[in-house]
Amino acid sequence: MRTSRVKRVGALLVGLTLVAAACGSDDDSSDESASTTEATESTDATETTDGAGDGGEAAGEGCESDGVLTVGTILPVTGDLAFLGPPEIAGADLAVQDINAAGGVLGADVVLEQGDSGDTTTDTANLEVDRLLAAGSDVVVGAASSAVSKTVIDKITGSCVIQFSPANTSPDFTTYDDNGLYFRTAPSDLLQGRVLANLVLEDGAETVSVLYRQESYGVGLAEAFQDNFTSSGGTVDEFLAYAVDTESFDAEIDSLVEAGSDAIVVIGFAESASILTTMNERGIGPADLSVYGVDGNLGVESEMSDPSILEGMKFTTPSVDLESISDFTARLDAEGDMGGVYAYGAETYDSIIITALAAAVAGSDDPSAIAAEINGVTAGGEKCLTYEECIALVDAGTDIDYDGLGGPYEFVEAGEPAAASFRIALYGPEGPLEGADVYVFAS
Repeated sequence: MRTSRVKRVGALLVGLTLVAAACGSDDDSSDESASTTEATESTDATETTDGAGDGGEAAGEGCESDGVLTVGTILPVTGDLAFLGPPEIAGADLAVQDINAAGGVLGADVVLEQGDSGDTTTDTANLEVDRLLAAGSDVVVGAASSAVSKTVIDKITGSCVIQFSPANTSPDFTTYDDNGLYFRTAPSDLLQGRVLANLVLEDGAETVSVLYRQESYGVGLAEAFQDNFTSSGGTVDEFLAYAVDTESFDAEIDSLVEAGSDAIVVIGFAESASILTTMNERGIGPADLSVYGVDGNLGVESEMSDPSILEGMKFTTPSVDLESISDFTARLDAEGDMGGVYAYGAETYDSIIITALAAAVAGSDDPSAIAAEINGVTAGGEKCLTYEECIALVDAGTDIDYDGLGGPYEFVEAGEPAAASFRIALYGPEGPLEGADVYVFAS
């Protein structure tokens, strides 16, 4: 059995707060949502190909190769999404442990270089990417935030290195010009918008108001929800964006009160604690009418002095049935305190397993060669669930279909899942009610 060679940055040992997890984006300018319509058209495609990224063409000139697969990460240790970090960081660790225990890749242990993504208020991600590229990373896993990814995607893919996000959900990435080197295990919010709209309608609401963050994640998900809700006969009374640096939400909540909708959808991050507290004070909280959240604010109770005001609220988030991966979540817990929330831990694990299997199929750690095989190892072959099982098939010359922990994935040409499972969490006075989760599959 090989010994895992895992390297960590010092930042991971300082100030890491292990709390509840949720979300998939962060601050950026509002004009970055312009490609949402184009993304919608692209995600309608269901054909799975062996090509990678936009147009199915991986960077074809060939990149550097040293015979050792080196994985760097930019996952949130600090910043607005630090609450998302623990399951992702632990998931990366476990993936490399399992790969190396099964013999590694190309006859060598995989090397893991963990790094911080910060958020868009700092230059953390950019500096970390520089360090990871200098360290010879073949793939950079992250960021969790769609907006942070947008600040570094050109640097990563322009350096002939793969970027593989476990949590980016902005529809913009479907058609992004990424040299065929960007992939994600998280589904586009075009799917979550559909799930959320169906949920609100099934609960009986005919009118709804939407309050959302003015950045790529918030805009993309809000627009996807609005399109699906109105096309199914619902009415959106208020469609309100707020700046990411907003400190007081009095004006926005005044508008929500005046609208008098049957339901309210809140699409935000940690600031949702302030929003929901104020809504409760104004008589439009979950105790008064139907209020819905999303992956970005799932776990917001950790930011609230009185989380009981969330009782009755429902949240949607990309997730497989956690009971079906209980062995894995137990392994995450053994790595540290996950706070009982495991969002994107499985997706992080799978992103590294998929990369390693693609490298084995390619017979190279050249990122362009790996990218050309990523879509193919997720579909069309003999199904397998673990790296050990899959690599045995690869060594035998068998075409594989890795379903993994968060799958099945069945990547389409754009390098993302064609369909995904979503969790609907119902809150009690202390957080999500155990045993009350509902799971739906969307494509």
